[in-house]
Order: sequence, then structure tokens, then C-alpha cells
Amino acid sequence: MPELPEVETIKNVLKENLINQEVLDLKLYYKPLLEGNSPYPLEALIGAYFESFQRRGKYLVFGFSNGLYWVVHLRMEGKFHLFDAFQEKSKHTHLILKTPHTLVHYLDTRKFSRMAVVDDLDTYFQGKHLGLEPFDKKLDVAYLQNAFKNRTAAIKGILLDQSIITGIGNIYADEILFLSKIHPLSNPSKLNAKDLKIIIENTQIVLKKAIEQGGTTIRSYTSSLGVTGRFQVALNVYGRFNEPCSLCGHTLKKLKIVGRTSVYCEKCQKVRK
Repeated sequence: MPELPEVETIKNVLKENLINQEVLDLKLYYKPLLEGNSPYPLEALIGAYFESFQRRGKYLVFGFSNGLYWVVHLRMEGKFHLFDAFQEKSKHTHLILKTPHTLVHYLDTRKFSRMAVVDDLDTYFQGKHLGLEPFDKKLDVAYLQNAFKNRTAAIKGILLDQSIITGIGNIYADEILFLSKIHPLSNPSKLNAKDLKIIIENTQIVLKKAIEQGGTTIRSYTSSLGVTGRFQVALNVYGRFNEPCSLCGHTLKKLKIVGRTSVYCEKCQKVRK
């Protein structure tokens, strides 16, 4: 699943290609992609101009000249393909948007992604219960102390909880915990102020570096916009089970937490109980 850096990369490339362009036509071929409670149909965007490009957690938000917002969550396999000339619809193309200079195909092999057209972003995202952005100044030790209070589930699972910090997924959670020298099974309520400060710092370091390098290309993820993720060359633990730790040389282990594979170094990362 694309995580925050991948979504940020897609947002930036789409902005470069679509800013100030008018939506001449839009066709949705797989109706369930549009959320059932979407206040407006996608066709409401026809005739409007792309004015703004935002990211909220793992959501893409496109603002239009008619006051509406197109919100897209890519989920597992959502991808944008851009063309400067006519392109036939493929098997997995579920939406085609046309502007004067660009043809946009939206593909999703698993059909898990979701969209909505709204006129009030705050109200829409209130229903999604998203936590703070990783670079929000409000993300501090006190915030995490309150969020982790009485939480006994593994810290790896807590980092994946979008209602606390939004945008972190499996890849970056492993990397953050490795750099923080915290075992993924650690009890979050037992982490001290120093641990929490380090988690915040490493969250911002890892995500900033990934954004700068265009995100991470793992398995099926690609921006499909001529942008290739390069952060995979810098991964310390994710996808490196049974390989030597980059710090101590100890063989990396793995385990399942909330249904996701976690790779870690049992020598470098200590359990906080």
C-alpha cells in the first residue's frame, strides 16, 4: 500500500501536470469506487479547473475552481497514468478524466480504492478519525504520552493506527522502530519521554528522506507517472528478513503483528515491557 511519501510524490507529480487545467470530461466505469455517502457525483467536476493539490495522511485531495474537492484514497493498488494523447481503456482502468492537455487514467486491479467529491473537507475528514500529520508541530512527547496511555498492544501496531499519527504504514513503521532501537512488540505505555522523542525524530527523518527520494517502490507500487521510488536502497530492515543487521551484523528476525510482517534486529531493538 502506498504510504505517506508515495502519496506525497504522486501529489507533486499530478500538480505539475494538471494545475490550472479544466476537466473537459470524466467517466467513472466502476461505480463502487465512489463512496456511497459522497455528497456529489464525480461528474460535478466537469467544467471546473484544478486549483490545489493536497495530501492528508494517505489521502490525495484535489481542489477545484467550483469549490469542490475530489478526495482519493489509493488503498492497495490505486494508480494514476497520465497520457498526452488518446489511450485505450485497459482492463483495470476504472476512471478516465480528460483535460485540454492531459488524459488521466485511474487504475486499480483490486478495486479497493475509494473516492468522494465534497465541499467541506473538515467535515469529511472528521469522519475518518485521522491523527496528526508526522510533521505537525503538535506532534510532541506530551501528545504521544496521552495517545499511548493505557495502550498495551504492540508499538508496531500502534504506529500503524492512523488515528494517532496518520500516514505511517508497514514499511516506515519498521524503519522508524529500528532507528529508534525499540522492539516492535514493546508496550507503548512503558515507553519513556526519551523513547517518544526519538520516535518522533526518526519518524520525521525517515519520511522526509523517503519523500526526497520519491517514495519506496516495493512489490506492485509505482507512481505510474514516470517517477520511480528509490528509497528501497536505503531500507534497514523492511524486506530484509534473514539478512545481517546493518548496525551489528546479527541476523534479522521477523514476526507477525496485527497481521503485518515486522522485520527487526533482536540485538539492537530492545523490548520495553
